[in-house]
Amino acid sequence: MMPHAAFHEPGWLLLLAALPLLLGLHLRYWRHRQPAFLLAALPERLQARRQRLTPPDVLFALRLLALAALILALADFRTAVVRRQPLPATGIDIVLALDISASMLIEDIKPNRLEGIKTVISRFVAGRDGDRVGLVVYAGESLNWCPLTQDYAFLQTKLNQLNEPVLADGTAIGLGLASAVNALRLSKGKSKVVILLTDGENNAGFVAPATAARLARQHGIRVYTIGIGSTGLAPMPRYTLAGEKIYHYVRVSLDEPALRRVAEGTGGRFFRATDAAALGQIYAAISALEQAPTGYRSRLQYQHHYRWFVWAALGFFLGAEALRLTLFRSLS
Repeated sequence: MMPHAAFHEPGWLLLLAALPLLLGLHLRYWRHRQPAFLLAALPERLQARRQRLTPPDVLFALRLLALAALILALADFRTAVVRRQPLPATGIDIVLALDISASMLIEDIKPNRLEGIKTVISRFVAGRDGDRVGLVVYAGESLNWCPLTQDYAFLQTKLNQLNEPVLADGTAIGLGLASAVNALRLSKGKSKVVILLTDGENNAGFVAPATAARLARQHGIRVYTIGIGSTGLAPMPRYTLAGEKIYHYVRVSLDEPALRRVAEGTGGRFFRATDAAALGQIYAAISALEQAPTGYRSRLQYQHHYRWFVWAALGFFLGAEALRLTLFRSLS
């Protein structure tokens, strides 16, 4: 847009009114009291015109210009450009609902599914600003592992402790989602979001995923669902009594249609990830979706130009001194 230009301290400009007065005093009184100058380098035809423009006049003019430039510097001339900035959506409450069933130890995502998701979530939380984030974990039952908080350091501590909860085995997707909805039920946030992640299908708990999705919709909660890992036979680690790690293959399956229905029924989206890179991209995409601009604000971006006037004042003053000490040698 077109820049605006103005003096930030215009009161200093009143001093400019004194410059014509100083010039008048110089022409009427001061120039005649100045000591004579020898103009050794000045041609003879100019010597005859000394009464019209004398060396003291030149020096005074340079010093007057230096004073004028200094006054303009004090007045702080600046330009401004109006810029529109998007306002991020603030006041979002997000609950992360994580499947921590035994199958999350499968190592098709390195080092395993659970550790991979912890790393990705840490980056996701670090990218939030001013939002409250909570954490629900579920397997055959669910647990509100971290309440909604803006203390991201505390949330990170709880995230690092995800191996500690001892829950009945299974995958109670509906119960995990219902617990997340309950954590957001009384929220006053401008936007309420659940990000539910699982690597299986609902096979435990007393709440069906469809029922939990209806509860989310009634409370204005948007649900994003993420299905991770490969399906079919996957390597599950086991440890012998001697501490040796061995693998046996287990069959895993993912109920994508059910996860898609839960997400789309609440205004969210379903995502699929089979490796850590895809998982990171999914959380980045969700983060972008939940930071959409809610409007714009206009602000003036100022650029100050007083330095140019300071340099000009210094140049005029040094120029006058250089002439006085060289070309205009004074006679005492």
